[in-house]
Amino acid sequence: MNERQISNDRQILNDKEAADYLRISQVTLWRLRKTGKISFRRAASKIIYTQSDLDNYLASTKREAFACAA
Repeated sequence: MNERQISNDRQILNDKEAADYLRISQVTLWRLRKTGKISFRRAASKIIYTQSDLDNYLASTKREAFACAA
């Protein structure tokens, strides 16, 4: 098993990797974490994210496109 994986093959990402995955800056990631909009875990003194938590955040921010009347 890869050192960056936990049970059920969920990826563990650090701040930089999580920001890259979401395609946002690390400052924006910090703001989302500070306001409680994104889940994270603390492992000793490090902050980590699971890929499934990031995917859940993306799903929660999904917006449907407006139907276009032609």
